[in-house]
Amino acid sequence: MPVIPDCEATRWYPTFADVIPRGSGKHIGIAKVCEYYGFSLDECMAFGDGGNDKTMLACVGTGIAMGNAADDVKAVANYSTTSVDEDGIANGLKHFGLID
Repeated sequence: MPVIPDCEATRWYPTFADVIPRGSGKHIGIAKVCEYYGFSLDECMAFGDGGNDKTMLACVGTGIAMGNAADDVKAVANYSTTSVDEDGIANGLKHFGLID
């Protein structure tokens, strides 16, 4: 990272990381979409399972960690659902009454 000082790494798996522009991230993208469409972050829900999802899960009204997420990801979420392979998104949406 010293050779690319305008970037930062966000780890999403023990052996993988994303390199992104410093000061950016999924939380910034969600905030921009909300601003454009006139929603508040409190009205948003996000699902994530990697370390690179922690800021996103923390910034929305309802952050949902997938069951396969690490404990540090689950710690910033409002709710933990089942794993990706066990229909975690559908189960999370059912839990919050958004689908049957």
